[in-house]
Amino acid sequence: MTALSEKNKIGIRFHGFRFLRFGFEQQDDINTGEDFDIELGINLEVDKSAIVVKVLTTFSRKNVDKIVAQIETASLFQIKGIEPSEEQEEPPKYPEGLLVTAISLAISTTRGAIIAKGCGSFLEDFLLPIVDPKSFLPKPDDKPQAALEKKDI
Repeated sequence: MTALSEKNKIGIRFHGFRFLRFGFEQQDDINTGEDFDIELGINLEVDKSAIVVKVLTTFSRKNVDKIVAQIETASLFQIKGIEPSEEQEEPPKYPEGLLVTAISLAISTTRGAIIAKGCGSFLEDFLLPIVDPKSFLPKPDDKPQAALEKKDI
């Protein structure tokens, strides 16, 4: 990856959001205080002018060890301030803060979208928790389009 100069001013613009998958099995027999496991995975896809953050969320009932919802979203961010050159084959290495911002916005948007689309179902009572988006950053050795990294939260 090509490193960006510290002097470059890079802008990020939220450009789109969509559900890639929204599947759940309605749960009418939830006990008061029952816990769910919520697993969150992130996949970053970067190129010279855009970042796509895919968020995969899996809800499981702890007491019966059963997956009851799987939701996947994609958030698209346009990047401004970088002049891609034709000979540059690999995407630039974006600053960590920019990637953290994109991940944070994607998770927050997913949280709100699940609340809105899940209204009237058990999902409205089990919100995505607040997480540290930095924990989802790819490791320095990872490729930009690494597989979904899942975290139990």
